[in-house]
Amino acid sequence: MLARARGRALSEMVTSTSRRATRWARARGVAAASTTVDGAVDATVRAPNAASPRDVLVTSFAVDASTARRAMARWLGASASRPRNVRGVDGSRDATYRAAYAPYWVFDVSAEVDAVGSVCVEGNWVRSGTGARVERFGVAHEASQICASFARRRDLVDVLRPGASVNLDEGMSYETFRDRVPTGVEIEPFEMHRSMALSLATGRMRDHVREAAKKTLTEKHPGSTAATDVVVDFATLSRKLYAVYHPVWYVSFAHGSVVDDETNKIICQPREAIVCGVTGVVVSEDLICDNKARALAFGAFAIPAACAAYLMPDSAFIILAQGAVASAVAVSGAGVVVRQVPKLRQDEVDSERIRDEDRAFSRANRASGGAGWMDESVQRSRDDAEWRRWKETDKAQWIGEKRRAWAYNILEGQVFRFRERQELRHEMEERAAREDDAARRAAEKRRRYGDIDEDEDAHRAPSGRHPGFSRDVHGFYKILRLDGRLGLATELEIKAAFRTVALETHPDKVDGDEGAKRRAAERFHLAQKAYATLGNKNTRSAYDRK
Repeated sequence: MLARARGRALSEMVTSTSRRATRWARARGVAAASTTVDGAVDATVRAPNAASPRDVLVTSFAVDASTARRAMARWLGASASRPRNVRGVDGSRDATYRAAYAPYWVFDVSAEVDAVGSVCVEGNWVRSGTGARVERFGVAHEASQICASFARRRDLVDVLRPGASVNLDEGMSYETFRDRVPTGVEIEPFEMHRSMALSLATGRMRDHVREAAKKTLTEKHPGSTAATDVVVDFATLSRKLYAVYHPVWYVSFAHGSVVDDETNKIICQPREAIVCGVTGVVVSEDLICDNKARALAFGAFAIPAACAAYLMPDSAFIILAQGAVASAVAVSGAGVVVRQVPKLRQDEVDSERIRDEDRAFSRANRASGGAGWMDESVQRSRDDAEWRRWKETDKAQWIGEKRRAWAYNILEGQVFRFRERQELRHEMEERAAREDDAARRAAEKRRRYGDIDEDEDAHRAPSGRHPGFSRDVHGFYKILRLDGRLGLATELEIKAAFRTVALETHPDKVDGDEGAKRRAAERFHLAQKAYATLGNKNTRSAYDRK
């Protein structure tokens, strides 16, 4: 009964915290985000009507219209499955080319990263880490480029790297840039706030570290077959931000067919490609020419039938008739296959992405019974999964206004959850401090007056949690990478975990400058403190009850 009562009290406390945060947000009308450990959100989230920055960096056009057409023609001819030519959306013989300046937020970030994941070694899953290191994501890195417009699909605009071609020393005011733009070139507005761009950028950086960590963990353990559930600690050390306008050519054309939702008729499917105005790189979803597929299917049956009819003239009519029927069926089937192949490819990619999203959400769920709700690295994995879902779900039907509203709803939810965790963490620390002070006073009373004949449990102030549960108030289990064994880890497991972490974080084992060794010494000191608390049975029991 005591455990249930304390569980209800904690639930009511979280609910009251959520209500206070909701009332505060409604009163202000603005969800102001605090600076987080990984710099995920550090600005005020307002209504999605971002204004253009005062100072911008601009790269001039190096690719004219004729060069863009030749680049598009080379891209179409680079693969045998693509069509030789594409038509315009309005039925014209050629695609439409439109020059524009695309807005980008470009970051230069230095961060200390550390990844921990589960590795399958000979059928057994073990937790292992890569060790902390400092990594820089410069302006030319693919993860540092965030397009500030919601009008284009993210998998297309994320490929361009405006930071690699811009001169960081030649900035100008937005008014000067606007006056210098030639007639006919569109200037797209900055629709995305810096806070959202920073959240997207840090998410892409964590994804980059996560993929590299999977490879590192697999190579670290001989005989390992897979690495999964990788969480990344991302602590920003320095950060710079640049507003960049990048020259592009938007190519609008039609390819394939689709059913119109309004008229319920089959129409040509409108598509878009982007030609970089500096390098001439073409970015678009891959195309499969249905005419080539039908011709190949027709030839696969018609040519052998014609050859057989020539060699056997007595049965030529029957052979040609059978060949014609088979060719017609093959042509129809080829058209269906061509339309289904891109969908099947995307379904395969989406199924893997959805599995990863489900694992990230389940680990970060507050009702999972573990410490994932209070672990920022686990919560950041959930945030990254939310952004991947936003970018990949139904991206073929991309509508800018709907995506913008969805993105700001995601960011608002992430900010609210972070503030809720901060308030709950603060209340838990205050409660732990009060319990420590009460235990200190009780110990002082026993030292002065001797043991008092009272119920021992009254002095211990049990938390009412069931055995095997720990809130991990100070993160000691997480420091020793035992967050999956909260309240259940044995002395041998704690000793082995401390040895592993100590070998990775000892200053003498870390290569780098004085700053890296200093940070390693701090992590080693935290590991020693965690082992001093969890290595002793009595102190560990008291810690688990907090």
